[in-house]
Amino acid sequence: MTKTIAIVGGTGAQGGGVANVMFKTPGWKLRIITRNADSDKAKELASKGAEVVSANADDEESLVKAFEGAHAIFAVTNFWEHLFTGKSQDESGVIEVEQALKLARAAAKTSTLEHYIWSTLPSAKKTTNGKVTCAHIDYKAEVDDKIRSEMPELAKKTTFLYFGYYATNMVYLPLLKPMEVPGSYGKWVQIVSTAPTTAIPVTGDMTVNPGIWVRQILANPDKSKGKYTTVATETVTLGDMLNIWSEVTGRQGIYIQCSRKDYENLWGVAGDEITDQWDWAQIVSDWTAHVDYVSKEELGIKPEETPGLKATLESLKSLM
Repeated sequence: MTKTIAIVGGTGAQGGGVANVMFKTPGWKLRIITRNADSDKAKELASKGAEVVSANADDEESLVKAFEGAHAIFAVTNFWEHLFTGKSQDESGVIEVEQALKLARAAAKTSTLEHYIWSTLPSAKKTTNGKVTCAHIDYKAEVDDKIRSEMPELAKKTTFLYFGYYATNMVYLPLLKPMEVPGSYGKWVQIVSTAPTTAIPVTGDMTVNPGIWVRQILANPDKSKGKYTTVATETVTLGDMLNIWSEVTGRQGIYIQCSRKDYENLWGVAGDEITDQWDWAQIVSDWTAHVDYVSKEELGIKPEETPGLKATLESLKSLM
């Protein structure tokens, strides 16, 4: 029997990586859920054989209709979209929770659903006993709690999927990538509001790895339902991350640590949010200790099919 996986945000980074692998996974057909079914990316996915359905995370009924008949759902929300369009950190988080709960309620109404995979992050507030809060991770974690307390039957079918730090942040995101210093004879600087010893799990190749995890989660329901796991190939300090970037590019990268105030002056509210994440990462680098966790090894994920940080940067070298 061929089953259907509905992929929310299938034209984006996480959903796109899921689609790339699930296209090649026997026994599954893809339904891409997107706001704009007429986008070039949506049309490209349709040309590969995916069903493309228009739905909006602000409209629960559109999601109920889009999920109809699905056996698995991958669900993701986008905090940064709201932050970068003028909302505050808390406003962005509140919107994200509202959208995430609409996704979850729509999934709970899907009679054919066997597995729900929710893209989330650990709670900074809980894992630091209130010492640190960070909106883009705390609000996602709040959704986890609400799924368990308000939708217990859905919770039994849910895998809570953490995503590590994107390797592509060092390529595409201005506030996180190294920049060339004019007049410095080829030196590049990365300005960061934390120490170079701060460590964080890294996703590796986002075009592939999300799909590898989702494929293996679905292949091992007895191990993955009700559990947490993380799309991450390794845990790396920020200083080592820059060293790897230098090794790949052949450029001299210099790590410059600045204050929270300076970073916020430079990047605004996004700088403040990123600094919150670094404050949390200085305290918590192990995302597994506080939850019922299933490892990538238990899921049968092999290192040779999940490119890590260095391999990802090498594949993007022409863009750096």
